[in-house]
Amino acid sequence: MSEDVTPAARYARYAALRRHLLTESSKRIPLASVASQARALSLWDGKQVRPADEMQLAAVFDLGVLDPVGEHHRAIERQARAEPPLPGSEEDRMLRALMQARFGLVRIHGQRAEGGVAAESVPDGAPLVIWDNHLARNRAPGALVGLRLAWPEEDLAMTCGTAISLDSRALERLLLETPPQRGPVIPSLPLPEDGPALERLLAEPAARLKLTALARAPGFAARVTRTAIDLGLMGPIPGRTPPEMLPQG
Repeated sequence: MSEDVTPAARYARYAALRRHLLTESSKRIPLASVASQARALSLWDGKQVRPADEMQLAAVFDLGVLDPVGEHHRAIERQARAEPPLPGSEEDRMLRALMQARFGLVRIHGQRAEGGVAAESVPDGAPLVIWDNHLARNRAPGALVGLRLAWPEEDLAMTCGTAISLDSRALERLLLETPPQRGPVIPSLPLPEDGPALERLLAEPAARLKLTALARAPGFAARVTRTAIDLGLMGPIPGRTPPEMLPQG
């Protein structure tokens, strides 16, 4: 371990290892799995992944590497077998953390002066310090985000994969278990000043229990991501968004 080194310095080292491991793992996703993940997110045109931007493509690979739908094997496990790191090394700790990472919901409180992002897990409200250089950008305090966290060291919670911006509309759909939608996707930002609506939804004990159960069930990451896509929170979707709203060029 590295107790004498600041969390920021350790994060920088682990971030490089995380990037390497996820990149190499993404190369080990079989085409059949890529297709399954893209179909689950309505990003498959029948022959290939058809995202509108890099974040949507990253969401497909995030599932394929760490949490695939359709009973496919995780590419991170293929990576671990193909290139096992030196036991006890920082790469080994990062790999093990990625293999144990879990997707969940958090509310962002803001950047800390000493580094990291102050947040709390949803629905239990447990405080978190998340290490991510981009997480708090363009997100107001109280913003709801779906993301996956990995702990290469006990005091170092790091994001891995995409961070999905959500709001009370998305939370309500999750609680109602609204099935995936097939209609048009109109790009939308999270609702402004959404805190009171989120608080009302989370104030119900039954809602908190249900959300906890949903988060523990297989496929939660895909469910959250597809909900965000259907609401337009991940931008325009080729084939579902009117052509005039799609990126040009």
